[in-house]
This record gives sequence, C-alpha cells and structure tokens, in this order.
Amino acid sequence: MYLLETKDLKVHFPMKNDKKVVIKAVDGVSFQIPEGKTFGLVGESGCGKSTTARAIIRLYEPASGEILFQGKNIANLKGKELKEHRRNVQMVFQDPYASLNPRMTVNQTIMDPMKIYGTGTKDEMQKRVYELMELVGLDKRFAKRYPHEFSGGQRQRIGIARALALNPRLVILDEPVSALDVSVQSQILNLLKDLQRELNLTYLFISHNLSVVDYMCENIAVMYLGHVVEQASREELFREPKHPYTQALLSAIPSIGHQLTGEEKFLTGDIPSPANPPSGCAFHTRCPYATDRCRQEAPVRTQVSGTHTVFCHLQDK
Repeated sequence: MYLLETKDLKVHFPMKNDKKVVIKAVDGVSFQIPEGKTFGLVGESGCGKSTTARAIIRLYEPASGEILFQGKNIANLKGKELKEHRRNVQMVFQDPYASLNPRMTVNQTIMDPMKIYGTGTKDEMQKRVYELMELVGLDKRFAKRYPHEFSGGQRQRIGIARALALNPRLVILDEPVSALDVSVQSQILNLLKDLQRELNLTYLFISHNLSVVDYMCENIAVMYLGHVVEQASREELFREPKHPYTQALLSAIPSIGHQLTGEEKFLTGDIPSPANPPSGCAFHTRCPYATDRCRQEAPVRTQVSGTHTVFCHLQDK
C-alpha cells in the first residue's frame, strides 16, 4: 500500500468576474508515493503543481477524484478528521521570508503547532523545540530571535523544524530551495536527505528545477496545464524521456550528469489558459509533432515500462 495516492484528482476554481467560467487548475492527476521515498512533481509555473499539493493538505477543496492517505480517502474530510490528517501531512513553503510570522520568535513559531494539537506540557514542548532546532542545524540560543535576524537558509531551516514539530508521515516541499542562493540550496537539500534517512520521512518534492529533482527524487511526474503528461523513475525519465514536453524541458538544461541524446528542442508560444484549455491534447498548441489527432483527441495513458507511463499519441502503438 502506498502512503499517498491520488486518483483522477481535479481542482477547479470559478472565475471571480464570471462564475460560469471554470479554471481547471488540476484536471485529472494520478500518482502514488511509497513510504520513505521522494516523489517529484515538475513543470512550468502555472501547471498546477502547487495547487495539487494544497489539495493534498486540504487547503483547497478537490472538485472530484480521490486522495488516499494510508489507504483512506481524505478528499471529503471535515472537522476533527481533517485536523488529524493535517497533523500527518505538513508543508514547507517556497518563500522563507513570507512563510514565517515576523512577530513570532523562532521558539513561538516551532512550538505553535504543538500548542494547537496539545502534544505535551510546556516543558515538554520547550524540550522538543530545542531538539528540532538542533536537528535542523540551528543553535538553541537563537530561540528568542525573530525571522528578520536570520538569513534565507536559516529561515528555511526554521520552516523545516516547524513542519517536523508534529512528527508527520508526509512532508510536502513546495519549491523549498528556489528562493535561496545556490550554495545554500545544497545545504538545505542535504539536510532534507539526512532528515529523511533519520526520521523515515516521505516527501512530495515540487520544483521547476530538474537538476534539483534529479538529486532528490526516486520517481518523477511531469505536469503540463493541469495534467500529468509523463511519469517514470528518475533514471528512465532522464535517460529516455518520451513526451515532447519532457524532452524539451530536459534539453534546456546544459548539464545535469546525464547524457541526453538528440538535438535541443525549443518550444514556441505560451501556455494556454486553464480557463480555456485547447481541445484534444493540452500540449498540441506548442508541440512540434502535433497531428490532427492530437488536436481532436485527448491521449490516454500508455505504459512504456513497469514504472514509465506517458500521455502522448506518438507513443500509442
């Protein structure tokens, strides 16, 4: 059994100025994450990665589909059951400057989730705060300081400590290093790997940086305009990408430790609006190989190998 599984997950939003128009931010996303592993979700800005994550933690309401956590569908949870789910699924946000309350000390920030869930006495919670600070590489002498007194990397360590305060089973990492300097990024990524080994954590890792995803993830799904277009193990995806969109993303990277075959592939045009997606394959407006079938008929899942699937008529044999 997978720790997390989504089945045909859809998240739609009505337009503010026209309630009859629906923005299909996530439109039928399915994937599975085994316990103790890191699953990567990649794609351009606006493709639905973060919306998918927020639906899993139930910050957004799914329009339809299933979100199975430990085998239980949490898509319609309410009240105490939803609160308990959020205890098991925590999130580290992209911007360490915006995700911390500037009026709260480090001590208050990390302790706050424990207070909400009543996880112990004041002394026990204080001890836990110091343990978490040490775990993420922060001196406990900094506990009474405020976020503005820290660097970006240190702030993200505070965010990670806060996410771990309730001993979650799944941690969603939404672009956790994109706002940091390159030298600091490697420190945070190595910290996340160390924490995963030590605490047996499961990660959903969201990023547009394929070199970071290559370093962190065992399995990867590529999203485009609310859809997963390709899903595979890291090795297969980087060695033999099948979808033209995945091929274009990988060819744009100078070097990530893999020998990619073929010429560079350039995409033209902009991503269509999720409020008015194209007919047929969502990618056909930018695909250099698009045919009449692509324009008229949505592709179905094609099994390339045991773990490698793609939604593309070119692979439908």
